[in-house]
Amino acid sequence: MIHVYGVVEGLRELPPVAGVAGAPLRCRRVDGLELVVSDGPDAEVTQAAVLEHAEVVEGLMSRSAAVLPAQFGRPFGNEDDLAAAIRPKAAELSRGLKHVRGCVEFGVRVVGPTETPEASSGTEYMRARLEQERTLAKIDEPLAQLSRASSERAYLVPVDNAEAFRRAVHRLQVESPELTIVCTGPWPPYSFGAEGA
Repeated sequence: MIHVYGVVEGLRELPPVAGVAGAPLRCRRVDGLELVVSDGPDAEVTQAAVLEHAEVVEGLMSRSAAVLPAQFGRPFGNEDDLAAAIRPKAAELSRGLKHVRGCVEFGVRVVGPTETPEASSGTEYMRARLEQERTLAKIDEPLAQLSRASSERAYLVPVDNAEAFRRAVHRLQVESPELTIVCTGPWPPYSFGAEGA
């Protein structure tokens, strides 16, 4: 089985870590794309295997111009199966690499007051929902200005904006003390990753 960690651009060297189940890493080119893979048995979905996959992806981030992380747990039976899955998506994956080049992902979770009116008062319920949406928009707008894209409160942020992004989250927390705003990252761009790879 072939385990794929990601599609990379400008890989300077493989990370000094083993892949899932201790398998050595290698590069595989398909239609002009460079993939980082390892060979081995079909990996069970265990915490250790997921962490091994994540460690490789994080290692690729510091050694590549761009990384599209692959989903864990989608092994390919052989080289032909891998190539058959990648070829139809080569152009899309190339665009994806360009999109995430020089970026990291930040996650932002907003927890606010949970007092939602009873469903018996439709007007009050809708008013509360509208206020929640306004609050989320107030949080999202300044963060979106520092990122290239966002997805379910995941932001693709150019590395050069990472510190400004963290400061913006902190400023929003100070301006909205009724909310708890949690920022995680920087991470590899998992939310903007290689679908199907």
